[in-house]
Amino acid sequence: MATSTKDFSAKDRVHHSVYGLGTISSIDERYTRIDFDENGSRKFLNSLMHLEHSDVPPPERARPRARKKTTRKA
Repeated sequence: MATSTKDFSAKDRVHHSVYGLGTISSIDERYTRIDFDENGSRKFLNSLMHLEHSDVPPPERARPRARKKTTRKA
């Protein structure tokens, strides 16, 4: 069942019928931005968006690789 955006806040886990699971990164009176687990970040107009709360935890992100140190030749 879809709920109003008034029921959500930043960092809530949600499910969208097209993009799947994600985490709300920002929300205001007009727009909501969601970082989806498998579909990147998307911005939605609140009046057209349908979301459901989710209890599924976010996936563990791999730590970024450390950059190799290189020596500069003069």
